[in-house]
Amino acid sequence: MIRIDDLGLFIRSAALGSFTAAALEVDLLPGQVAAAIKRLERELDVRLFARTTRSLRLTAEGEQYLPTAHAVLETLKQGKENLRGENATLRGVLQVTAPSDLGRNILLPWLTQFRRQHPELTLRFFLSDQMANLFRDPVDVAIRYGPNEDANYVALPLAPWNQRVLVASPDYVQRCGSPQTPDDLSKHPCLLYLQNGRVY
Repeated sequence: MIRIDDLGLFIRSAALGSFTAAALEVDLLPGQVAAAIKRLERELDVRLFARTTRSLRLTAEGEQYLPTAHAVLETLKQGKENLRGENATLRGVLQVTAPSDLGRNILLPWLTQFRRQHPELTLRFFLSDQMANLFRDPVDVAIRYGPNEDANYVALPLAPWNQRVLVASPDYVQRCGSPQTPDDLSKHPCLLYLQNGRVY
């Protein structure tokens, strides 16, 4: 029988790339985490990690099983929350990631008020312009600009009225011309934004 704690240790080991780091998070010995992973592998009859003395990475089977492990733990968590009812006090840890400028300039005051309303909830706030991997990173909510073409999760618009406008000084347009389509911008002198190895 698969143990729920073993699933949790599998997920954290995959996210952190280390049994030792996962053990430190939950105050266990690295050997105890390794034993939990071996138990899980025995139950599933597959190897979830490829281990060497210097590295730990998911096997193809481990990559395939990771979303299932997340879904199982999320379902159990949701079931427990449903038992508490709608008016239950929010408890636990909520991990939110957002772009640096949005987080500092807009979200911080909102989150401060949110924390006052829910004092028993621990809020972890990660500010980064890197796209979060919701299956591997310890993130519950990710707030990002624009669509993510590679996303395989549900994304909801928070501010559909917030449109970006392209502007240029008359001097620039005279020197470089006026772009007619967004693709024309690639021919203009500009600062490039690199995200996940892709230029925007």
